[in-house]
Amino acid sequence: MPITNTYRRYTADGTFGIIANDSVPIKYVKDVNGKAGKLCVTGTGSTVSLWNLHTSLSSGSLCRNSGNRFISVLAVNYESGSTDTLVGVGYMDGWVTVFSLHSGKEEASFRAGSHRVTSLDISGSSVACASESELHILDIISGGGYRLKGHRGAVTSVKVIPNNNILISGGRDTFIKFWCLKTQHCFLTLTGHPGPVWDVALSANCKILVTGSSDTNLRLWKIKYNNRVGEKGESDFLNVSDAQRLIEDNLVQSIPLADYSSLLEIEFRGTIPRKSVKRVFSLTFDPSGRYLACQTLDKVLEIFVLLSEAERQSRLRKKQKKARKLGSIDPPAVKLTAEDELRCIYRIALPAKLSSCDIRVSHFNPMTRETEDRPRISILHILCSYRNNLVEEYSLKVPVTLPTRPVLLSGCVSRLPEAKQKAMAVESTGCELRLAGRISNLGHRAFPLSCQITEDGFGVFTLAHGEGKLWNRLNQTCLTTIDWSSVELKSTPLSGEEISKVENEAEDDAMMSRKVSLKSLKATAFVLAPGSRHVAIGFESGLTCLFDLITKKCTQTLANAHTGAVRSLILTGDRKGIISGSADSKVGFWDFDLNVHLKSGPSLYLKSHRPVQSVADQVTALTTTPDNRLIAVAMVNLHVDIYFTDSFKRVHSLYGMSAPVSCMDVSEDSRLLLTGSGDKTVRLWELQFGNCVRRFVQHTDPITAVRFMHGSTLAFSADLGGIIREWDVKKLQEVCVLKGHEGGITGLVTLATRPGLGKLMRKNRPRAPPKRKRSDTFDVASADEGEEDDFEADICGGVVISTGRDFSCRVWCESEEPLVLEEEAELAREAAEDEHELARYEAIVPGAVAPEAGETGPLGRPTVTTRNAADSLMEAIDIYTRQTQIENESEPPHPLMVAYGVPDDPDRFLFTIFSSLRLPASGGMSGLEHALGCIHSDHVTRLLPRLAAWMGRGWDIELCGRALRYLCTLHAALVTADTNLTSTLAAAVAAKRSHLSQTKKMLGMNLAALDLLQRKIEEENQISLFEEATSKRVKRIKKIKEKIAKRAAVPTG
Repeated sequence: MPITNTYRRYTADGTFGIIANDSVPIKYVKDVNGKAGKLCVTGTGSTVSLWNLHTSLSSGSLCRNSGNRFISVLAVNYESGSTDTLVGVGYMDGWVTVFSLHSGKEEASFRAGSHRVTSLDISGSSVACASESELHILDIISGGGYRLKGHRGAVTSVKVIPNNNILISGGRDTFIKFWCLKTQHCFLTLTGHPGPVWDVALSANCKILVTGSSDTNLRLWKIKYNNRVGEKGESDFLNVSDAQRLIEDNLVQSIPLADYSSLLEIEFRGTIPRKSVKRVFSLTFDPSGRYLACQTLDKVLEIFVLLSEAERQSRLRKKQKKARKLGSIDPPAVKLTAEDELRCIYRIALPAKLSSCDIRVSHFNPMTRETEDRPRISILHILCSYRNNLVEEYSLKVPVTLPTRPVLLSGCVSRLPEAKQKAMAVESTGCELRLAGRISNLGHRAFPLSCQITEDGFGVFTLAHGEGKLWNRLNQTCLTTIDWSSVELKSTPLSGEEISKVENEAEDDAMMSRKVSLKSLKATAFVLAPGSRHVAIGFESGLTCLFDLITKKCTQTLANAHTGAVRSLILTGDRKGIISGSADSKVGFWDFDLNVHLKSGPSLYLKSHRPVQSVADQVTALTTTPDNRLIAVAMVNLHVDIYFTDSFKRVHSLYGMSAPVSCMDVSEDSRLLLTGSGDKTVRLWELQFGNCVRRFVQHTDPITAVRFMHGSTLAFSADLGGIIREWDVKKLQEVCVLKGHEGGITGLVTLATRPGLGKLMRKNRPRAPPKRKRSDTFDVASADEGEEDDFEADICGGVVISTGRDFSCRVWCESEEPLVLEEEAELAREAAEDEHELARYEAIVPGAVAPEAGETGPLGRPTVTTRNAADSLMEAIDIYTRQTQIENESEPPHPLMVAYGVPDDPDRFLFTIFSSLRLPASGGMSGLEHALGCIHSDHVTRLLPRLAAWMGRGWDIELCGRALRYLCTLHAALVTADTNLTSTLAAAVAAKRSHLSQTKKMLGMNLAALDLLQRKIEEENQISLFEEATSKRVKRIKKIKEKIAKRAAVPTG
């Protein structure tokens, strides 16, 4: 008996068409040599793409091992002493992954929750991210982290101050909070914003903070870091020795709460008005901290400059001089405002709405230092990512004397009115905004509407509102782009004698004199001609054009084809012409023919061989049978009418849908019709009698595309939720679900690359004599269980290509991996249980206290994997206890000890199981804490002595110390009540101090090795290490010598 529930799995084979995700930051990155300005990173779907701005091509990509959800945020960190760049990526499903840019390796990964990651920042080895109202901090080196809670709304921005271990967070609750990463508590909160704090920007020296809210002002804050408050500084409070803390009766007394504010002081400097009335979307400082880019929800980008100390003093002198001249205010009473410290110098009008931006500054003479006589010429580079899937880089030469008023510039002057262009030209005299680069060819400006595979199977043509592109399916590159928005075409009368007979002379003269502008037209449908060299495209105005894909020119315009929007274009069953359906309730028929020219040779054109036919209502979709016998017309009146192709007489009407049918397809044998409608149902019809065979209701969103897989019994359907479902139309069941799109799917096409073995064998068999019973109908109830199923057991497949509103075009290929329906159902249930458990863990019952209601907690969330790891650890502890109590040495060891290769050492076996908890699968970087939190107290009392013993032996001291600290914190009452555990803890502390002292001696006394490393780094990077420290020391010595000289010069007596 054949295996009836086994299929082949379709897997993602590639994604193309996306240049930059919407609302995901775009960042400059440095190349391998440490130079900036050549490369940038963007989020492209679920991967991070590295783009070369000079060639406009992709240089590589970063992708996580599991998961296909889209990227929501990314951050870049480049350390001066390192040759690699870390890229932090946050996803829509709550996962956070840190990649090494040049090696492509995954450095760390954890899950922040079930919601998308809203903000991310990397500083050194610390990764801070926000998901909903929680903050998550991870140390990449140790693998540990924690979770902070304090905001009453979603967190919108996080910034890490690296040198002071301080985290800044802004949220929708109008608050900005400062967190101490050593004590893991909030010590300062800023208020005064009228609405949500959408973004915060921190200068390079971490002394200036700029915040943006819902109003039209930016707020400037000045940060002062206190080294001494009274007789004690923050180091005296945060670095108290462990012995002193153990002496204290109450641990809180060692760090008084009143001294938390001593870490820094915040001074509000004032507000800076903005021109745009839209809210702030992002604030970005350049790496030098000199320029600030303010991005809003409109097409204007504002550039601010942070004045230096000399520029502020010059501005103060000018204000005092003006006050002295006017005599209204006392000059010593004149003070600088926030607008005098942060000034808007440029307003750039961009061609489209911004998605994200990044800025950097370069100099013509970077090796020379800036002086008053010889100022350096600065060039501001602005990298813009637009919402229409476009990336542009602008360069702006900043004059030495900064403009006193904002200068209005345009990124695309040709699209503005002529009067405004002249005004901007006068205003921006001396400031030139130049387009330095653009990445546009590898994606559409609007989401693709549909797709079709070429006849050879290696090309894919996609159509958007403003252009069409031909792609190579194998290497996923763009071969041809047809853009009709930049050309003016003169419509010509239709070729062929039949058309000239139908049209009268007056209409013909009007057609000759009228010019058709394709600039404002939007394409709605297309079809590839046989041979895949020409494509017919229909527009909203009813115009139909025939384009040559090689010459990229329009060869024919059918201006009188329809008066309404062309909704569907299909090939006839014999592939000798096309059929068009429009919103004017008309169906047109056009045949292909060759027009012979003496100079250029023959060319393909369309001619009408029959009058345009009328139907009952507006056409929404068309399809025809492969035998060219029937035509199915879907209309707005919720009906699908079946017509004969030759006479266009209605055979019957299919009805029962509660929404218009949006897509249709016919099987290869011309017997079955598959329809998808807006009522979220897929229906399978029999064309001969018009009966509905089955109604599939698994979709939860309106259906947008349906396709049969020719040569098999498989069919596919897609909806506006981004889900593709695979069906077996013979067994009338769902096979699997394909997920990958973020948003609605607009087009779907299939290609059978390997015919089924059973179908070929059945074709080679001699046909049986026809029966008197209706054998041509599709009888579902009488499914054959005999030899017929043996030949259908080999379910064949091929390639599925889909386009979506996320600008992506995805390729799904059939793999050799088998797909068993029972296993898929079990995996789906397990995934649903995991998500339900995660949602239950995050839920808070009204009126009750949540278990994680504290301000801090372990990083990530417990999963099924961490609970299984806890069970394994408790089982290992029990095995260790039994093996150590065995007195008879002849008794065989436990099978698990033999499996782990330590049959004679129970201690090593337990340590092996414990060390495997460092990174359990799907547990994230804090899977150790969640696994240890699930073990019983009895097992804790038996595990703590072993941890202390392992630390004494030097076995993975960092991991053991991390586990010991967490268990002692979690079971503090149990540890303090047991004297044996207290002595064990003291032994662990002594072992840890001994190890630290040895490490300190090894690193602190090897000065010769440090000098050698310093010389090597200086030779490679051409920089001077510790330059600031040495210069301070030289200045201090010079001051001491000057004081000694002054004392010696004073005469005595």
